[in-house]
Amino acid sequence: MIDTHCHLLFALDDGPSTLEDAVELAARLSADGVTAVLCTPHYSTLFSTRHEDAVDRINRLRPALEAAGVPLHVELAAEIGPHQALRAPLDELLPRSIGRRFLVVEVQPETPLAFFEGVGSRLADAELTPIFAHPERCRAVWRRPRALAAARETGALVQLVAPSLTGSWGAAASQTAWNLLGAELVDLLASDAHGRSRPPELAEAARRVTERLGADVAEELTERGPTRVLAAIDYEA
Repeated sequence: MIDTHCHLLFALDDGPSTLEDAVELAARLSADGVTAVLCTPHYSTLFSTRHEDAVDRINRLRPALEAAGVPLHVELAAEIGPHQALRAPLDELLPRSIGRRFLVVEVQPETPLAFFEGVGSRLADAELTPIFAHPERCRAVWRRPRALAAARETGALVQLVAPSLTGSWGAAASQTAWNLLGAELVDLLASDAHGRSRPPELAEAARRVTERLGADVAEELTERGPTRVLAAIDYEA
């Protein structure tokens, strides 16, 4: 599996505090069958992570993983907060993108439906495609899950996260996530793991998708779809 949303880098946001904690999380991901991770530290109002610091952390993590014998390939992007997605200069967003093609955009519980169109239109100016992260947590999407269809029709991708499918984020997020899957409105499934406080549940979520919707759907969400995204940075599975 390839994890396209994970707070694996240390001492940046609400992910692991230390390099050792990051290696521990990486080992758990690897043991669950994850072969590659897209590291997505927050770039938001709450966590104004500097891109240079994120680059430093991933450059320190890679040799530490090799030394620990953890066979995990890691690449760098970011999870862009709603305000930054709409207001930050595009030259601040491009270095945090996936190969200057995709941008992981955070959807929060209070995000309005108009946000999806607004972000899509703005990022189009930079030829960036939004990947909307965990929209199943959004109350407006609970009421109108089909609203995501319009965003996907313009090229945007929808990314569910594992804690929703396992029920860790409550009944409403779980039901919405499964409804979106049933309506074929999902492109990616990621962990959104943060470490000990929010451990990886991707393997369990993929197992449940396989059980309910079939192995082909699970593979599309955790392998083929993520491979196409990481291909923007010349990733080879």
